Amino acid sequence: MTRILLRFLNAPIFVLLVTIGVALQTSLFNSYPFLYLQPDVILLAVIWCALQRKFFEGGVLTLIFGNIAEIHSAAPQGLFLASYMTVYLVVRLTIRYFVIPNLSGLVILTLCASILWKFTYISVLSMMGAGSHQWRHLLVLLFPGAVMEGVAAIWVYRWLEKFDWVTVKSARAQAMLDEELQLEGEGL
Repeated sequence: MTRILLRFLNAPIFVLLVTIGVALQTSLFNSYPFLYLQPDVILLAVIWCALQRKFFEGGVLTLIFGNIAEIHSAAPQGLFLASYMTVYLVVRLTIRYFVIPNLSGLVILTLCASILWKFTYISVLSMMGAGSHQWRHLLVLLFPGAVMEGVAAIWVYRWLEKFDWVTVKSARAQAMLDEELQLEGEGL
């Protein structure tokens, strides 16, 4: 019963953790030199949803995360929703055709997703007519931001994997639980 409850509470706790991560991210990295080292917690959560969640659940979580980002910023409405959903769908498409064997593959995927997110962001702004002044800022921060995403991904993905294991959301934890229940049913 506890495992079923933990599995049910995985998504709400995940949203709460991302909200806390956004608050910490904007609090700790708000001064000048640290501003360039700010990782995007929501982008890492969106990539994790694309990798580890079913399509519908991951899509809904991505929309919730995009809404959290929009509420927390002064960006035009729909900008973060479109950008994060684009990244989510492209990562889903990528993992459908490519195998990501280890953590270094995930870091490379995160680097590419960070660059994609920034280009999607600036493209949507350009379509809105507000992107002409953002290109210089994008070019200056594109690669440092991607590197920080990759560095943060190492720890965040490991922590999210443990979180999914504890809440019996990962496929391996679910398979182990099914095997354990089957063995108990046989009287072993």
